[in-house]
Order: sequence, then C-alpha cells, then structure tokens
Amino acid sequence: MALLRRLRWNAGMTKSETITRLKQQADAVRALGATSLYLFGSVARNEAGPSSDLDLFIDHDSGNAFSLVDLARIKLLLEDEFGGDVDMTTRDSLHPRLRDRIEQSAIRIF
Repeated sequence: MALLRRLRWNAGMTKSETITRLKQQADAVRALGATSLYLFGSVARNEAGPSSDLDLFIDHDSGNAFSLVDLARIKLLLEDEFGGDVDMTTRDSLHPRLRDRIEQSAIRIF
C-alpha cells in the first residue's frame, strides 16, 4: 500500500503544485504547533522521481510545548493530503553537517 501511495503522489505532481497544496494546509499545520514550514530535497530542486518522498522541516515556538507526537500529527496530516510519504523533521533536528546546505536550498512555505 505504501508503494501505491508513493506512486499516486508522484504521478504528475510538479514543484509548483506541491507548494500550492502545502500553502493550502498552512492553517492546519500552524494549528498543530508549527510556526514555519519549509520544503527541501528532490521536490524543491524539481528532481523528484518515482521513489521520491516529500522532505519538509518546521520551526516551532520553543516557549510552547511541542513533542514528537505533534510532529507526527503534522506528518500524518500531510501524508493524507498528498497520498504519499512525507519525511518531516524540525530545523533543530537537521543533521549538523547538512543543515547549512538544506537551509540555503529550502523553500519557505509559510
């Protein structure tokens, strides 16, 4: 089933369409605790292939409680929206050696 979901998500979805659909989910993602959402990886570079997933990272207000459960809720929301795999993390959890490159190439959704 995961393979079918991935294939459905990649079928004809452009970078522009992905960004538009992510922006349509902005209020729901904010309601789950994100203060910003960024797209990176192969979809952001317009290089997505049949086995690509959607790579995203968020920022959240460190003054408010935010947990892995909240991150998982955002991930599931977007997987339901896109019908495919979403690789979701926080900015703070980006790999230290890759963080600068990811941040420079990321596209801010909100």
